[in-house]
Amino acid sequence: MLECYMSNMPGPPPFALPEYTLALVRFVRYGVGRLMEAKDHVWAMIPRAEPTEAVPTTQNTMPSGEVVQNPPVTLEAKFVLRYDEIRSSSADALAEQMDSAADQNLSVVMPHFFDILRRTSQAAGTASDAGGKPFSFELFLASLEKIDISFNESGKPELPTLVVGPELAKQIRAMPPITAEQRKLVDELIERKRKEHDARRRDRKLR
Repeated sequence: MLECYMSNMPGPPPFALPEYTLALVRFVRYGVGRLMEAKDHVWAMIPRAEPTEAVPTTQNTMPSGEVVQNPPVTLEAKFVLRYDEIRSSSADALAEQMDSAADQNLSVVMPHFFDILRRTSQAAGTASDAGGKPFSFELFLASLEKIDISFNESGKPELPTLVVGPELAKQIRAMPPITAEQRKLVDELIERKRKEHDARRRDRKLR
């Protein structure tokens, strides 16, 4: 939802130009969307759905039978433009408000996204609890053990993208290089996952 406020306006507007208003709304919506993508790389990776009049509550049924429901979230971005800024067609003022709208939207959608990710991972049994311990190679390996890994036609594993917060990202960057023994453990895990992947493909062909 886009709410526009005009302050210090000397009386009611003399006339209205709906086509100009529509063009402005389209421009702002597109610009705010691109700013959100530039500000948050995770948001930029999420596929976009086609616009619709109503957004239903989605749900995912886990193999255990547990159902994870995800209700839609409402976005509200407030624009505050002074009358003199509108009269002078201040591009700087518009850009500032669009930038603010992008921040407002991200402050809502990203916590909602990570909440969905957390609840879905817990229900699927792929979540890992470090118990307050810092990130480690062992924790990373244990996390890979819990998920299915697919392989492309060339036989290369399609590993998941690791999405973490700023603090955890610092811990990961500070980790020492992987050792030969750790590389061996990863290779062994990948080989096990390859066999599981091949077994799933054979099972699908038999059905």
